[in-house]
Amino acid sequence: MINPNPSPSLQAFETLFFNQQPWSVEKYDNDYFVENWREEENNYTLEKRRVIEGKNPQLIQAVFQPGSVIDLGCGPGNLMALLLEHGIQAEGIDGSPASVKIAPASVRHKIKVGSITKIDMPDNSYDLAICREVYEHLTIPQVVASVREMCRITRRYIYVTTRFHHNPQSLFDVETDFETDPTHITLLNKDMLRMLFVLEGMAHRPDLEEKMDWMKKGRCLVYEKKAIAL
Repeated sequence: MINPNPSPSLQAFETLFFNQQPWSVEKYDNDYFVENWREEENNYTLEKRRVIEGKNPQLIQAVFQPGSVIDLGCGPGNLMALLLEHGIQAEGIDGSPASVKIAPASVRHKIKVGSITKIDMPDNSYDLAICREVYEHLTIPQVVASVREMCRITRRYIYVTTRFHHNPQSLFDVETDFETDPTHITLLNKDMLRMLFVLEGMAHRPDLEEKMDWMKKGRCLVYEKKAIAL
């Protein structure tokens, strides 16, 4: 006999979906970005991020060869500044006004303060949409909305990094990571996030994903837009 009730893991997911509370943008102030409270003083100054980024800017240029780039949840715009050094003009969106104030002068004017869950831009506006180390800070509904918007405004590629559930037992498992960052409220099963992108018409590019995941952390997703027959 088929069980008519949802699984306990799905029931827990549903409860969390409707009850999670988002962080206020005021949490992401100047101290959040530049103070040395993270492990190994991993702050968001340009020179610190240059070391952490390593060859990521070069790889973005080589792998995607983008003519236009949007960085969603760009923070102070350090990746944008590093891409500019490689001749790539990128725009950014971040919810925190503090991010603009402390951004490098070279890209400050290219950052728009706003939500990545509802973006005031036409469909297919950019060759590449980037969203890195952001989804873990969002509620599940915010992740769903952001994925939809990211897929809508890209005309070809998306490149995502985030932290995932370390040992999921079901598709619906979600955990937190407060030890790393007290605002890490949503670590999804990687397959769940992959599914969200597929449902928006994005096809997995494992070849490009392998190139971008050069540090082998398993936190990188690369997808390409495909037409869907309806």
